[in-house]
This record gives sequence, C-alpha cells and structure tokens, in this order.
Amino acid sequence: MARGPSLGSQVARSVALGLHRARPGAGGGRARPLFVIGSGRSGNTLMRRLLMASGEIYLPPETYVLGEIIERWPRGALLSWYERVWLFCAYFEKHPEFPTFALDNLNAFADEAVALPPQARNLRSLFETFYRHLARQHGSAARRWGDKTPYNTVHLPAIDALFPDAQYLWLLRDGRDVALSYVQAGLYDDLGAAAERWVSANRACAALARRGRDVYRQSYEVLVTAPEDSVRAIYGWAGLDYTPGVLTESGGPMGDVERRAHHSNVRRPISAASVGRWREQLGPADLRGMPDDFAPLLAEYGYPG
Repeated sequence: MARGPSLGSQVARSVALGLHRARPGAGGGRARPLFVIGSGRSGNTLMRRLLMASGEIYLPPETYVLGEIIERWPRGALLSWYERVWLFCAYFEKHPEFPTFALDNLNAFADEAVALPPQARNLRSLFETFYRHLARQHGSAARRWGDKTPYNTVHLPAIDALFPDAQYLWLLRDGRDVALSYVQAGLYDDLGAAAERWVSANRACAALARRGRDVYRQSYEVLVTAPEDSVRAIYGWAGLDYTPGVLTESGGPMGDVERRAHHSNVRRPISAASVGRWREQLGPADLRGMPDDFAPLLAEYGYPG
C-alpha cells in the first residue's frame, strides 16, 4: 500500500504551492496580523507555541467570535462608540471559552478602547487594541499579534476584507488522521462529520490562496518530521528571527493548552508519532463512510490511500 509522497517531495510541494512572499511595505507601517488557518487537529496549537516562542508575536487562545463580530459589525452602525465597544466585549465574555483568557473581565480593555481618538474608532483599530491588551495582560511585549482559531476558516472572506495585509499560515494534515483525532478528542461524534469539517476548512483556505493573498501552506507531516527546516522557513516568511531554541521553548502560558486535555501534546517535544495513525485505527467501513469529496481532496493534496 502506498505510504504517500516522500519527505523531499512534500517539502518541495509546500514551498512551491504555499509560499507567497510578503510584499515590500505591505501593511502601510502597521504590524501585519498573522492568522494560523486550516482544519483543527492539524498542528495549529503547536504552531501557535512555536510562533510565540519568538517573543515577537502574540497569539491568544482561540477567540472563536472574531469572524462573527466582523460580519455583524455593520448592524451596529447607529450605536454610539461606547455601546459598540461594550458589545464587542460581550461577544468574548459571554462565549463559554472565555475562561481560557485567564481574565476576570474585559473592563480595562473597554476603558482603553472607549478612549481611542476619533480617527481610530473603527473595527480594525478595536481588534488591534484588543490583541495588544491581551498580550500585555499575559506578559508579552510582542509588537505583532496573530490568531489561531480553526473556526476562522468559516469567515475567511470577512477577515480578509478587514485585514487585506494579513499573513495566513495554512496547516494541512492528512484528513484521515484529522478526522480520527477530532473523534478521539471528543470534538466530533462521528468520523464523517469530522471529515466534512476537514474538507470545508481546507477548501476555504485554498480559495483564499487563489485570491493571491499572502498564504504559506505547511504540511503537518513535514513540520513534525523536519521541524528545524520547516520552522526556519516559516520564520523567514513571517519576518521573525529564528533561533533553534524556539523548537523547545514553551512559549509561555497559553490558557487553553493548560485547560484542555486535547492540547496535552503541545508541550511535549515535536514528534511524528501520530503521522499515519489512521492506518492502524480506521478500517474499510470507516473510510467508506467518509463524504464523497473526501478521497478526491486527499489525493489532490498528495495523500493517497
């Protein structure tokens, strides 16, 4: 049975298809946000740890509501700035995952945001102020911010419209391992639904890349098999200073990692032990139950049976 493409061919594919170099001057002097995108269970939280280890960028726990806020923001056009700020805070505070931020509330941020000068009273500035506030609250002096929320793939057109200068790090993993991991983590009840999530997430990422945005596609399998080469290349693309120590640095407190059992491997040394686990744990009946477009997309991304 075929075991998939060689390491060398996977590296070549990751670079040839996934890397769009940052445009000189992109961002107009602002620090460009970096979004880690792709299906969940694809190494996203590991990548968050690796990026934060640089000390140059801060990524909070999963925010969940970023895309929803962007899409609903126009509905509040008649509200005062004060009201819009507090509505913004409510989206985060009322979400059941807010405790992962390790904050009692967002009152201090709201005070800061309400006091923004008139020229900065817009949604982008509000998000920038929010992420900088989170960084300070968690002891980070990073000048850049990012977001690692797999659900953002549902809202990529809206995110792209608000942050046209953003960088996107797309993590791609064998969908069979992803679906298995989703079910074993208790995040999905059945393999078919988990596989459908993998399909929709990666199709959304591919659509963003086709629009010519600054998207870097990274194979999870290559990342965990050749971490030094992979992370060095990602740092170069992102404009971060690479040192070998980032591979083992903890990245500091991460909030959701400490609270959620399905993130338990993030603190451990990078390992390829989970690559291809589906071969031992999924049978023919499991694979026949996958969505019709699952196998063709696996083949398209170089994951044969």
